[in-house]
Amino acid sequence: MLVAVVGAGIMGASLALHFAANEMTVLLFDGAVPGSGATGSSFACLNFFAGATSDYMQFRSEALDYHMELARPIGLADAIRATGTLRWSTESTQNSKLLQAASMAEGLGRTVEYFSRNDALKLEPNLSIVGSPEVIVRVPQEGWLDCAHFTKRMIDAAVATGLAHCVSEKCTRIEPLNQGAVVWTDRTCYLVDTVVLASGIGINALLEDLACAPLVHESPEVLTKIPYFGPPIEHVVFANHIHFRANGPSLIVGNADDPTGVSDSSVELKVARENVSLVRGELKEPSFGTSIVAQRGIRPVPKDGYPIVGRLPGQEQIFIAVTHGGVTLAPYVALLLTTEIAREGSCEALGVFRPERFNLPIDQNRMPRIQ
Repeated sequence: MLVAVVGAGIMGASLALHFAANEMTVLLFDGAVPGSGATGSSFACLNFFAGATSDYMQFRSEALDYHMELARPIGLADAIRATGTLRWSTESTQNSKLLQAASMAEGLGRTVEYFSRNDALKLEPNLSIVGSPEVIVRVPQEGWLDCAHFTKRMIDAAVATGLAHCVSEKCTRIEPLNQGAVVWTDRTCYLVDTVVLASGIGINALLEDLACAPLVHESPEVLTKIPYFGPPIEHVVFANHIHFRANGPSLIVGNADDPTGVSDSSVELKVARENVSLVRGELKEPSFGTSIVAQRGIRPVPKDGYPIVGRLPGQEQIFIAVTHGGVTLAPYVALLLTTEIAREGSCEALGVFRPERFNLPIDQNRMPRIQ
């Protein structure tokens, strides 16, 4: 079987590696440098705490476990920084949600630790933890991922099998056939047996030609990279509306209040300055350099927040794999979806993530309506 995977971010790279492991030939399409899209601009936290329901948290938890299982055989364990996360909020509503999530995680058998401010400061002496939160939650299994290294190494491992091939061309259209499909690029076309759309925000344009309405939102995010010379920060820190982590001699900072719908360098600079101010307040010794960099990225966010994985309705050999939490979920989603395609079966774990949950019957203009 010849499979086309559109998009060479962490999802596409994961799919290519797993298709090759199932002895399928893979063409991995991307007109840009692999991992340079949403993957390259991600905060890259590995976590299961973002699961809003017990079932989704369990799925994310299984995905987190699978990262290490996948990484060891291909020499990528060092890309996974399981340094733990620290989370707190001084807002009562957010604090209640945090404790509810912690209780849910414990119910799934995950280790969750509760600290006072003083105990947390013993773990991270350079934090200031302003506002005296009621409790601080530590999740030791979580951490962050060196996305660029991880994605590149998965592609290298896939190519090394002799079954995966990188095609440095931008996919512009998918033409379904009675058997298989044609992948049109900015240079030529390819006849394949199966297509998996894994191009993040680029999926919407490809879906339009397949008579599907857009399934993902484009969510802008500004990450701020700050040269940092203070005492080391080991954990990924989620403090009220700011989150930050170490990255070598720098801190990577994200802000829950990043702007949406605006692409303006002045806005990026404003957000970066706000991020610096917020993280400065959370550190005892904010020894920062002056060469602050603001990096703007676009995250693909499915309309209901949950992954979209599986065969497109009415398209026998065209599949989709897109999620907001790709850093955590991509390898596990790839494992399940490629196994499903290889065995021509159905994976129960993916049942709630099928794309047909959005679609109503196609109207006279052949455009599905979204619930």
